[in-house]
Amino acid sequence: MSLKYARRSQVICFTILAAIKACNILFVAYMIKIMLNVASSHSKDVMHLVRLAALTALGQLCFMLSNFIYERVKMGIIRDVNMVFKRANLQYLVDQGDPDIKNGLSLMTNDLKQIETNRITAQLDMIYQGLTFIGSLAFALYNSWQMTIIFVVAMAAPAVVQIFTSKIITKKSKIWAKTNASYTQNVSDSLNGAQSAKLYNVRNNIVVRATHSAQNMENALRNMNLTQAWALELIYSAAELFCFIIPCTIGGIMMMQGSLSVGTLFMMVDLAMNFITPVVTLFNEFNQVKSTVPMWKKTQKALNYEAIENSEKPEKFEGLDVEHLAYQTKSDKHTIFTDVNLQVKPGEKILLMAPSGWGKTTLLRLMLGLKRPVEGKILINGENVTGDWAKAHNYFSYVNQKPFMFDDTLRFNITLGRKVSDEKLKKVIHLAGLDELVKKEGLDHKVGEAGNGLSGGQIQRIEIARALLSGRPILLADEATSALDPNLSFAIHETLLKNPHVAVIEVAHKISPEEKAMFNKIVRLNLCEGKKD
Repeated sequence: MSLKYARRSQVICFTILAAIKACNILFVAYMIKIMLNVASSHSKDVMHLVRLAALTALGQLCFMLSNFIYERVKMGIIRDVNMVFKRANLQYLVDQGDPDIKNGLSLMTNDLKQIETNRITAQLDMIYQGLTFIGSLAFALYNSWQMTIIFVVAMAAPAVVQIFTSKIITKKSKIWAKTNASYTQNVSDSLNGAQSAKLYNVRNNIVVRATHSAQNMENALRNMNLTQAWALELIYSAAELFCFIIPCTIGGIMMMQGSLSVGTLFMMVDLAMNFITPVVTLFNEFNQVKSTVPMWKKTQKALNYEAIENSEKPEKFEGLDVEHLAYQTKSDKHTIFTDVNLQVKPGEKILLMAPSGWGKTTLLRLMLGLKRPVEGKILINGENVTGDWAKAHNYFSYVNQKPFMFDDTLRFNITLGRKVSDEKLKKVIHLAGLDELVKKEGLDHKVGEAGNGLSGGQIQRIEIARALLSGRPILLADEATSALDPNLSFAIHETLLKNPHVAVIEVAHKISPEEKAMFNKIVRLNLCEGKKD
């Protein structure tokens, strides 16, 4: 149940306020009964009716104030539970690091909104409707148990309809979830591929592709909502026929026979609608909850996920050893490389050279513990860390060819939200060659989406600053300067390689002789092994 992720005090408070709100119905029904009985008793005491009406109005005012608080608490629960779900899903998606982000985008936008509307809100409403049903039923039994039994027996009809329709709704919701994920990906593709589409004059093709996907999604959503609407209509129709018309006819006969007063019959009809309507609403809310099953399963996976947080900085680094490493793809068992050997000492600068497509990035991911080899092992300080992200990754920083920039400030993009002293930050900025940029723009300068307000060299320097700020003993550089001009590439390498306290392992397939000269060791890799220059 979604509400277990809300604070217990909130749920208890909501339940009390929902019970008070449910009593509003009983209060009005009871006051109407008294007023009708007084009116039908041929009494001439008009002021009695006026006093009863004033009391009813005063009671309604008190209930109204309580209902304001009820809505505030309800919205607070929805907000807080939503934040629990969003945080859990974000944590899970970030930890998984899936390059195909369409499912994650769909989950964080449309799916979670469906869960909010059709699950969290529905379950809160079910609490209120359940209390309304119990209160109305108990009060009705107290006033006329015969009529109450008639109304209760009649409720079997909408229950049968609900059972029949819930399975269809679940099936329709699965189709909608699938088409919505496809639509999200197509929109993402259209926006990311906009420049290529404009260049080759195929914008219409891209728009048609995304529009077709949108049409499929909208059709699936329409079918799901239509099924829910039809189900609700069937439930209400069954309720009106079996739970209202037939029982009211029987009540009318009892009144004609003198066994039921006008006020009591009117109150029973009002109460019946208020313990039949909640039941019908409960059936509908249950269908709403069922419609979120596919989305809820995704969120449950995130809620049950336990992130292993290992942020301890290594006390020392004595050396990295790669021994007889071999890797195969999982899908087709294709061998990428075999028998790779490498030794890295503290502060050593090593260049790994191999042709494009050799598997250099895969080798770095093996060192990080993101992948596991089919043969061989990786040792850090003599300890086997092969395929163990938790043990391995805190020894490494990483400089990508295309670093990701957050749509945030320079400060955030360098620190990634970590608390850093001004002195340490200033030192890292200087080492990374960012003094001029920071002086000109300031640390609170917004870099824009994907860093579109920065040059390629500035982005690379921010990535280097991130690496240096981490203080980790090994820096991995993955084709870090291949997209830069020669002068900028040389400057970046000077920044990367001049720190004697950091070991650098760079993979590249094209680099100038001047840059090669900065490394302590060059390892040329072929399909079978590593060979040293």
